[in-house]
Amino acid sequence: MNYVEQYKELKPVYEGFSQSLLVLIKSILDVNDIKYHLIEGRAKEIESFKNKIEIKKGKYGNPLEEIMDLCGIRIIVYYQTDIDKIDSLIRDNFDVDLKNSVDKSTILKSNEFGYLSNHYIIKINSVRSHLPEWLKFKDLKAEIQLRTVLQHSWAAISHELEYKSNFDIPDLLKRKLFRLAGLFELADEQFVQVKQKQFELSQAIENKTDIENISVYNEINLDTVKYYFNENKSILDDYWVLGQKAGFEYSDTNEDRTDSYFSHIVNISKLLGINSIETLTEFLESSKKFAGEYLKLQFLEQEPDDESGERMWLADGAFMIYLVLMSQLNENELKNYQPRNWSDDILERVKEVIVKWKTEKKKK
Repeated sequence: MNYVEQYKELKPVYEGFSQSLLVLIKSILDVNDIKYHLIEGRAKEIESFKNKIEIKKGKYGNPLEEIMDLCGIRIIVYYQTDIDKIDSLIRDNFDVDLKNSVDKSTILKSNEFGYLSNHYIIKINSVRSHLPEWLKFKDLKAEIQLRTVLQHSWAAISHELEYKSNFDIPDLLKRKLFRLAGLFELADEQFVQVKQKQFELSQAIENKTDIENISVYNEINLDTVKYYFNENKSILDDYWVLGQKAGFEYSDTNEDRTDSYFSHIVNISKLLGINSIETLTEFLESSKKFAGEYLKLQFLEQEPDDESGERMWLADGAFMIYLVLMSQLNENELKNYQPRNWSDDILERVKEVIVKWKTEKKKK
């Protein structure tokens, strides 16, 4: 039996190995609170295995033992600092074949064409190799590629251009490509600094301290608004009670949707000239006087269900505040306002209610 036929029989085992590694690595990163953009795994395709043997004819005595990436895992993270954390975790949780592993950041010269990326050849370590679920994988190797999102983008574009080394590149393109490679690397460094500054801002917001003589905790932005409502849940509760009395039913919204409402609150606040948390607080306190009547009108103008004939609108306190802020937009602002993730028919009904409510207020 030749090596290709042998690999055909072994491929399901490698596929199982890749899936088990995916689950394990995701668990390790989650436990260590490391966010990632993507983790994917695969067993090498049979055709790819065959081509590698043919292209490098004579290199391999036994391809099944010497080709290291029959099982491959790719981890793509957001920040260069995460690379260092995951590097330690890989070394702690696997047996790393240092001779065949590669850290391209240590082998690329300053004027070389390429991208920074870590490649590890690993095996299951002794802690897991005796466990029943890992026994059949204990002698297998896998390659783990570790990159940032920007490193992966560079690798993908480089692959599409089909330039593998400096010698491949036409002289007319070399300067531009070297400059681009430097920009990608610089951007990775700058994103780490932005992340650090975001942390410093969150600390300043929490501790109500200035940064560079700026009262960042009183600005209106997503970070300050999220912190404000997390610290003042009673305001969300008050507005939910008003919404409940108007007929709305409570929705235990997920974090992404709540963040979306907070983002809308930031956007509308700035349209209304509410540029500080202090001013937003004053507005929310004074608006309780009319919010109940206005929210009831919004609820009653919505289409009833075709089957039950009853109206149902799921929401929470953040959405009630969002609707109340919308009511303060002037005619031109309201006409041009187009929030994300709203259906056109519901948005138009909400706008019509605002116009109707304002007209009735003038009559009074």
